[in-house]
Amino acid sequence: MSVAMKYSPDFRPKLRAVDIIPFNWQGKEAFLLRDPLAYSENPLIVPKEMASLLLALDGKHSLRDIQVILTRQLGRLVMLEEIENFLATLEKHLFLETDYFIDKKRKLERNFSQAVVRPSSHAGQAYPREAEELKVFLNQILSLWPKRSDYFPRIIIAPHIDLQAGARTFAAAYQGLSWPKGARVIVLGTGHFLETPFSLAYKDFETPLGLVKYDREFVTELSQRVDGDLRGHEWAHKSEHSIDFQVIFLKYLLEDFWLVPILVANPQGQQQVFKKLVKALRPLIDENIYVVAGVDFCHLGLRYGDPTPASEKEKQKAKEFDFKLLQKVLAFDANGIYEMLERDDYYKVCGFGPLYLLSLIFEGERLSGRILHQEAVDFGEGSIVSLSAAAFFDKK
Repeated sequence: MSVAMKYSPDFRPKLRAVDIIPFNWQGKEAFLLRDPLAYSENPLIVPKEMASLLLALDGKHSLRDIQVILTRQLGRLVMLEEIENFLATLEKHLFLETDYFIDKKRKLERNFSQAVVRPSSHAGQAYPREAEELKVFLNQILSLWPKRSDYFPRIIIAPHIDLQAGARTFAAAYQGLSWPKGARVIVLGTGHFLETPFSLAYKDFETPLGLVKYDREFVTELSQRVDGDLRGHEWAHKSEHSIDFQVIFLKYLLEDFWLVPILVANPQGQQQVFKKLVKALRPLIDENIYVVAGVDFCHLGLRYGDPTPASEKEKQKAKEFDFKLLQKVLAFDANGIYEMLERDDYYKVCGFGPLYLLSLIFEGERLSGRILHQEAVDFGEGSIVSLSAAAFFDKK
């Protein structure tokens, strides 16, 4: 299908929810447009002068409206043809909400759904693509925490932030992890761009260290219990890192295990959907099931929409908030978690979904939880993210 080069003057274009990242390009200020959902794998550089145009792509302004805005902004007459050419470029990159994008999206999702393997989308970017280099990289991270033996938790909470930014917290969660060969591991990841309450990937996961098989037997039984398909918005798994980062640690440390990868969205307004899943899932949970929740905690500062930069004071506030939240997590107090995060949305905890689902699954279980590490790290200008590692053990 070819991209139309002409648009009606009354056409009201709408930009998709893409990342718009300020940066310096060839000595000039510009924006990098990037698709967080990876429907488009090609970023686009846009001059800073086009900022007002990008803001006007809200589905409310017609091309004539945009022409007036740009003419005022640039101090010259902007021809409709210039705007049309720019829109055609955006549409070709799949950045506009148009029939062309919808058609492409449908085809891409169908192809991904039919694939049996989820590619290692972050290899060569967030971590090395070569196996030996990745082993060295992960070993360096794990060395940041004292070596320990007999570390045999049933559940761990680990971050999903950039691996180097969160290295010490990753190390606290994973150093010395010892689960049996062929362990069945449920990984609950934050679905940052998930369009359904949750999504279970019916796929093996590719890593530089080898293929990780998803647990077909477990997934089949769970699907039968809920009497339906659990894929949901499965495409979100393609570029999501919250499970991907856990899988490379697990593959490095365990080598042989069965994966159950579940992305989880914010549960607000979806409690009954979550409880239906848990009703089907709980009978399948036994002493041979292990769980990883890949979550980050507070997000404060300019990068996250706050009007002022985050300082050391905000770091301390974030850690104090996390400690209170973790007390509810350690008690598997799902209602308490829900109430706390719904009430205190100032802290923008992106791990809301996995923490809530984890607590619903294990509510009433006799497990002993403890916090292993807490920190808040700088992440972007005037911005911080708080992280925690925790583990749950069988009570002796």
